[in-house]
Amino acid sequence: MLRRTKSTLGSIRNLTELAQVKFNDKAFSEFFYQSVTKDIGKANLLLEGLIQYLLVNTPLKKKDTVHRLIEEVLKKYHVQLEEKGIQLSQKYERDLPEAIVPDEPLRYILSSILQYGVKAVIPNGAMEFLTRSFLLQREEGTGQTGLRKDQRCIEIKVVFTAAKKREGQFEESPVVHKEEPLNLILRLAEEVVRKNRGVMKFETDVKKGEKFISIRFPSERREIAQYQPIHQLMN
Repeated sequence: MLRRTKSTLGSIRNLTELAQVKFNDKAFSEFFYQSVTKDIGKANLLLEGLIQYLLVNTPLKKKDTVHRLIEEVLKKYHVQLEEKGIQLSQKYERDLPEAIVPDEPLRYILSSILQYGVKAVIPNGAMEFLTRSFLLQREEGTGQTGLRKDQRCIEIKVVFTAAKKREGQFEESPVVHKEEPLNLILRLAEEVVRKNRGVMKFETDVKKGEKFISIRFPSERREIAQYQPIHQLMN
C-alpha cells in the first residue's frame, strides 16, 4: 500500500509537469508547479522513511535456502548444461531444514561441484540433485570438523553419468582423470565444506557408470531471521 501511494505521487508529479503548458499565466504556472512538487517531495520523503522503518522491523523466517541456492547455480550453468545435452533432474525434500553453513560458502561449494559435473558428465548424460534431512547414526569426519552421532543433518547429493557403456561394460570418461584443475576445484570445495563443519564424500557405482558427490552439514537448530534488502525494494 505504501509503495502504491509512492507511485501515485510520482504520477501526480508527472501530470503537474505536463499541465504547466496549459496555463496562460506563466508566473502562476511556475508557482503552481513548484508548490505541488515541493509537497510531493515531502510526502515521498516521509513514505520512504516509513517503508525503511517497516522493513528493518519486520523479520522474515529464513527457509528453503539450500534449494534456492541450488536453483541459482543451475541457472548460472544453464547454457553449458544444454550445450552438452545433459538431462537434469531434482528431488528435493519438502521443508528441508536450514543448514548451519552460511549462504556464500554454500554457493561456492555448489558452484564448484556443478563446474566439475558439467565437465565430467558424458555428452547427453544425466545429472541429478537430491536433498534430504536425517538423524546421523554414527560419527563422520574427524575432530572438530566432524559430524556427531544422533545429530540432525542435511545432505545434498549430486549424481551424474561419468561413463558410457561399450560392449556390456562402462568406460569412465577420461576427463575425470586428466583434467587436473577440475580435481583441484573439488579439493578446494572440500576444504570449504570441512571448515564449515561439514563432510564431503565421493562414490562410484561401476555397474551403473555413475559418480556421487555428497555434502553433509549439521542442520540449524535455531529459527533464523532475515530481512528484505532496503536498497532493492526502494528502487
